[in-house]
Amino acid sequence: MKRLTSATLALFALLLAGYAARTAPSYDAAEPITDTAFLTGDLWNDGQAEVAFYQVERTRNQYGQDVAQNFLVGTYLVKHDFDRAAMSKATSEASQAVSSFKYALFYEFESGSYQYKRNYVVNAAQADLTPLKASYTSFDWCSNTYRELAFHEDGVVAMLMRSDDYGNRAGTFTYQPNAYPVHVLPLLIRGLDFSETTEHTFFIVQPDGVYVRAHARLDGTEPVELPTGVVEAERIVVRYEASVRSLIGEKTDAAETYWRGTDPARLLLKIESETGRYRMTLVEHLRSPYWRENLWPRLRQVTQRP
Repeated sequence: MKRLTSATLALFALLLAGYAARTAPSYDAAEPITDTAFLTGDLWNDGQAEVAFYQVERTRNQYGQDVAQNFLVGTYLVKHDFDRAAMSKATSEASQAVSSFKYALFYEFESGSYQYKRNYVVNAAQADLTPLKASYTSFDWCSNTYRELAFHEDGVVAMLMRSDDYGNRAGTFTYQPNAYPVHVLPLLIRGLDFSETTEHTFFIVQPDGVYVRAHARLDGTEPVELPTGVVEAERIVVRYEASVRSLIGEKTDAAETYWRGTDPARLLLKIESETGRYRMTLVEHLRSPYWRENLWPRLRQVTQRP
């Protein structure tokens, strides 16, 4: 067998280094796309949570059949400290407490004999919405399902799935900068910084570790009609290079339009898919320390729990 020359070995080393750079990009490889001033502003320091309710209308059911469905969605957004070592809300003994947002989106709907309950929860760093942990729970008559993505400080993402009927999986993959699970997408759209550009590119990281490129473009401002009146909004179009899981539509269309308020809170007002197959419209919102008070008597538009 021929010996490899030192020049050949050096060439192999360069090729391997180039491959490693492509497969495991550094955290500094991407420019920030979020507005730190908005995300760290005083709005979030009042010791309360933002609670918002939306009406979802979609023309296809969870099986992709042409069956219309309508249901109420609840969300909350609250600031707290997250323990990255324990992958849970920080306690006073936490060694790696990170100031973060916790965002949850939850709903239930009925279909035939079945009842479905779903809950998406994400913890993301307050400063730039870097994901820390994303989880998803689903209940139907057939099965309980739990999915989790845990984003560790060393760039390793741990994936976990547990289910009664749909299999069990676990594994790891490498984090890619400016990549986000779909759980945080409504908050990410609010946090995008369009002060110096009208376009941003980022990635959606899917539960199996596959990354899908997405492009967000600010298309200007326009009035949006809500059940409570007309509100001025920024129109942001997000286009995906491949379909990803949708929080409200099962799978996304090739593009979605988001409307965020022009007020300091940049409240998410509406989402609509490119084909009109699904949409989500704000019904009512308030700020509340919901863990200390019963917020339901304060609501005027929402009369049922999602």
